[in-house]
Amino acid sequence: MKLVKTLAIVACAGLLSAAAMGSARHAYAQDNDEIDENAGGWSTPDGGSADESTPEARKPPLDVQGCWSGTAVDDNPALGDGTIIFNEFEQDGTKLENTSNFDFRFAGGSYNANGNLTGAVSSKGIKFKGSAGTDCPVSGSATGDNSAMMGKFKFGKKCAHDFKSGTFSITNFCA
Repeated sequence: MKLVKTLAIVACAGLLSAAAMGSARHAYAQDNDEIDENAGGWSTPDGGSADESTPEARKPPLDVQGCWSGTAVDDNPALGDGTIIFNEFEQDGTKLENTSNFDFRFAGGSYNANGNLTGAVSSKGIKFKGSAGTDCPVSGSATGDNSAMMGKFKFGKKCAHDFKSGTFSITNFCA
């Protein structure tokens, strides 16, 4: 009987020792300190991917560097149709530099607003803000591609008395 008791104690001690020394550990969501974020990826037949939100996977900004011109239509009936010229978009990645400039001309050149602008470029278009003097801010946006865009503009402060807001269509004539 003593021998059976001793064997039972030895067997239990052996099992406990084996469990303490070599038990497999389960991975849980809380164990993220051991995850290599640069490893792996996924995709699906419909083209979905977990990596689409990374900067490398985003579409690059349009290449709008250069000269653009086209027609502008102001909501002020006295101005009507005119021209818009972006004399030189200076682009640095997703930014339009403050050396970029605009020139709106209406009523045969009798109404004119020009100045520098800054803005942003995306894969779909541009957004800009500029000034034709202290009391003449202008802002706008356009969508399109590297060769043609359509957009809208709006003048503010004192300029808004004559120049209102409107739409424009431009093409890259330097390309």
